[in-house]
Amino acid sequence: AGLRQLAIGGVPDHKGNDLRARTWKVLLGYLPRDRDAWAEVLREKRQQYAGFCEEFLVDPAQMTSGEGDATGRNREGSLSTSQVDDDPLSTKSDSVWNKYFADNEVKDQIARDVERTHPDIGFFNNQDGSSDLHKACMRRSLFVFAKLNPGLAYVQGMNELLAPLLWTFKTDPDPEQSAHAEADAFFCFIEIMSEFRDHFCKQLDNSDSGIKATMTRLLEYLQLHDYELWDHLTNRVKIDPQYFAFRWITLMLTQEFHFPDLVRLWDTFLADPKGRLDSLLRFCVTMLVSARDMLLAGDFASNLKLLQSYPPTDVSVLLRKSAQFEC
Repeated sequence: AGLRQLAIGGVPDHKGNDLRARTWKVLLGYLPRDRDAWAEVLREKRQQYAGFCEEFLVDPAQMTSGEGDATGRNREGSLSTSQVDDDPLSTKSDSVWNKYFADNEVKDQIARDVERTHPDIGFFNNQDGSSDLHKACMRRSLFVFAKLNPGLAYVQGMNELLAPLLWTFKTDPDPEQSAHAEADAFFCFIEIMSEFRDHFCKQLDNSDSGIKATMTRLLEYLQLHDYELWDHLTNRVKIDPQYFAFRWITLMLTQEFHFPDLVRLWDTFLADPKGRLDSLLRFCVTMLVSARDMLLAGDFASNLKLLQSYPPTDVSVLLRKSAQFEC
C-alpha cells in the first residue's frame, strides 16, 4: 500500500535514484514484495529470456551447416536439427526455411514500427549509436513475444507499450540493473499485455473484453460525469470514439503527451489500486472534460482535430482532477 501511494502521486524523479525502475518492477509483479527474493528472481528471469532469444533468433543456414545448438527443441515454431529441411526453396509447411521467411515478415513489420518509436527522444534517435542498441533490444523483445504468442503474434502499437519500460529500466543509474534492461522490460511488457492484449486482437473487437466494449465504457463514464459533453460528441457532432479513443486506450496515451509526462502518467496507471485500465479510462474522461469548452464550441472537424492532437496540458493538473472521479 505504501509503495502504491508513493507511485500514484508520482515516483520521486531525482537524478541518480533508481526508485522508478524498482517501483515499476514491483507494481507489475516482476519483483516480489520480499526483497530478499529479488536477486534469485532476477537471475532466473534473465536466464529464461536469454533462453528464449537463443531458441527463436536462429538462422537456418547455421543449423543446416552444423553450426549453433545441436539439440532439438520442442517448442512450436522453434528449430530442431532433426527437422531441418536444408532447401531454402522448400514450400513444405513444416520447412524450417519456410518458417524462417515467415518470421522475417514479422521482423520487418516490427523493425518499421520500432524505427518510428519516439523519434524526438534521444534515447531512441541519436548519433552516438546507443539508440541503435536500444532499438535492437525492442526488435528482439517484440519478436520473442510474437513467437511465444502465435495466436496474437505482433500487432502495430505494441512497440509503444514496450518503449517506456525499456527507457525506464535502461536509464536506471545502477549499471548492473541497466545491463539487463531488455529482459526486465520484456517480462514487464508481458504483464501489461496480459491486461491489454484483447484490445490488440481484432477477432475480439466485439467481445466483452475487446476494444469496442472498452470504448463504450469510456463513453459511459463521460455520460456519467458530463452529460452535456457526452451528448454533444455522441449525438450532435457524432464523433466515433474509434477516431480518437482507440489510440488513447490501446497505446495507453503514449502518443498524446511528451515522453517525460507520459512516464509520470504511467506511475499513476501502474499504481492505481482500482486497476490500470480503470485508471486509464478515468484519465481519458478527464482529458475530455478538461477540453469541454473547446469541444462544445466546435464542430465535427475541429473536435476531431483536437481529440487527435490533444493540446499541451499540465498533466499534474489532469491527474489531480482524475483522482476525484469515481466511475
